[in-house]
Amino acid sequence: MSLRYRLNLVILAVCLFAVLLGSVAAVINARQSVLEEISSTLALAEKLLGEELNSKQVDSLNRIRHLRVNAVFNEGNSDKSGLEGDSIEGVPQFFIQFVRPSNNQLSYWLEAKSGDRVLRLVADPSDEIIEAWRETSIFIALLVLMTILISFSVFFVTGRALKPVDQILEAFSELEKGGYEKRLPSFNLPEFSRISKAFNHMAIMLAQTQQENRRLTQKTLQVRENERRYLARELHDELGQSLSAIKALSASAKQSQESLSESLDKIADICDHLFDVVRNMMRQLSPPLLNEFGLQVALEELVERWQQQSGLTVSLQLPDAIDALAGDNAIHLYRIVQESLTNVLKHSGAKRILVELLEIERGGACFIQLKIVDDGRGFDVNEVEWGGGLVGIKERVESANGRFSLISKLGEACQLILLLPVSDQHG
Repeated sequence: MSLRYRLNLVILAVCLFAVLLGSVAAVINARQSVLEEISSTLALAEKLLGEELNSKQVDSLNRIRHLRVNAVFNEGNSDKSGLEGDSIEGVPQFFIQFVRPSNNQLSYWLEAKSGDRVLRLVADPSDEIIEAWRETSIFIALLVLMTILISFSVFFVTGRALKPVDQILEAFSELEKGGYEKRLPSFNLPEFSRISKAFNHMAIMLAQTQQENRRLTQKTLQVRENERRYLARELHDELGQSLSAIKALSASAKQSQESLSESLDKIADICDHLFDVVRNMMRQLSPPLLNEFGLQVALEELVERWQQQSGLTVSLQLPDAIDALAGDNAIHLYRIVQESLTNVLKHSGAKRILVELLEIERGGACFIQLKIVDDGRGFDVNEVEWGGGLVGIKERVESANGRFSLISKLGEACQLILLLPVSDQHG
């Protein structure tokens, strides 16, 4: 059942309950009104008769509303005539039974001092019951009419108010099918207007995320192809040529025993070169020291090698428990430091670099903070187009559910600060 029909059923039930309570209150009020009217009529008759009973006074009672003189009897007569609960035309019997006063309330006995004559006055509630029924029926009819009007009004108003729900559900259905270009209009109701803005923002973010995923997929394929081309080139240029040279030297050694020693020395040199090439390729694919000895030893070896090759002064500061803290993020930290050193060497013109790893806590969670600071010329973060190195670092941080921050200005030191969460098993 839709929300619209549920709301209308609830409101209708409340209105019907109000009609029921109003009807009961109206009937009770009618009973009380009839009783008060009858009591006042009997009191007026008693006041008019006084203590002396004569025919003139009795005749005057016939002009009193709701009152009639039943008869004159001897004392002790128990005739009940005139007190039966007869039906009244146009009034339901259940209403008569409920509002009609009892026989004792309708009768009044008067005794004359001059004898044994007794006069019984009987109040007739018919007129008052008819008036009470007319007023009660009008009141109940108004309540019923008001209930009908309220129900139709609520049904109409809720129908118009909840009309945007169908549009919102349709938009979500299209969004589920991949229609991220779907947008909702601005609605009159502020609640639906906020939903519309939130939906449109979500659709925009999903479209951007989908576009970013496509870009990352293309970049991943491109990186894979670049790695394959690199490996193929290295194998062709280094291994292929070296193996060809070894084959040529071995053939020459077979023909001339005099050049055997020289050929063997060249073969040994070529093998040493091949070992260097293979070791470098293995380091590019997966750092062996990282897998065997941990992040601390791998970073120390990386920094030492970079200082020897580039002439840069690299200061490395590590906490004692860096291997336990890094966990699965060790490869990310190693690659980020490696890529950052490459970027500094290519673009910054720096002489000194600080690489600092710290354990910090924020919001009750533990993080590893990596800070890389150089004394180079810096750049404007908002104007310079990011290359593949910085984009790769940012993607690594985001894939590890971390936080990335780059602070740099022209003529000032560049700071790369990132936070990677420490997993529970290493916390």
